[in-house]
Amino acid sequence: MKANKLMTLLLTLCCTVGFTSCINNDEPQDKVETMDVQVSAYTCFSGIFLSNDIIEGMSVKVGSSPNYDFMGLSSIDGFTYERGYEYKLKIQRTTLGNPPADGGSYTYKLIKILSKQKAEGTRTEVKLYVSSEIGEFKYADLTQDRPSRGMKFRENENDNWTVAPFNRISGFDYEQGFNYVLSVEKIVLPESSPFYYYQPIQYVLLKVVSKEKVAK
Repeated sequence: MKANKLMTLLLTLCCTVGFTSCINNDEPQDKVETMDVQVSAYTCFSGIFLSNDIIEGMSVKVGSSPNYDFMGLSSIDGFTYERGYEYKLKIQRTTLGNPPADGGSYTYKLIKILSKQKAEGTRTEVKLYVSSEIGEFKYADLTQDRPSRGMKFRENENDNWTVAPFNRISGFDYEQGFNYVLSVEKIVLPESSPFYYYQPIQYVLLKVVSKEKVAK
């Protein structure tokens, strides 16, 4: 009798383990790959998931893709993008088995910078005047249905305002309600059409010359 009970217990345990194993095997698994990435010196614009705002990001060719695609400036863990440079990277790409509902299907991690080359173009130090007020940013079909919010800036005090994504100036954190005067490096890359929404002009913050709060 005791032997029968022991055998029954062992069979139940084996079935339970086997059933659990089957359940676990049915769950989607992450897929990890190593691949090369080409990063352009030209940035580009794109929309944000679940938002009407437009942001500026990197233009990249991942793996064997013949086309440039948008990637966020901080999307590759361990890699800091410097404007005005072209890169070749070796990265680890993970395809998530269970991606979050509010995020992408991939994560990226830098393995090695294979090359970094300064792009052709002019580099000059200029002043930028940034308004305390935000504006409506309209850009091609990216904002066809509804304009994005954006930062207003100009190079000369008598110029009309230009509205651009809030991360248009590398290294600058915009705060609404303040007027700024900035010293920036303006990088002008050769005019060409390497891909859609490309940006040949780049701005890199050198110094915040002044920051003045505007009375309401």
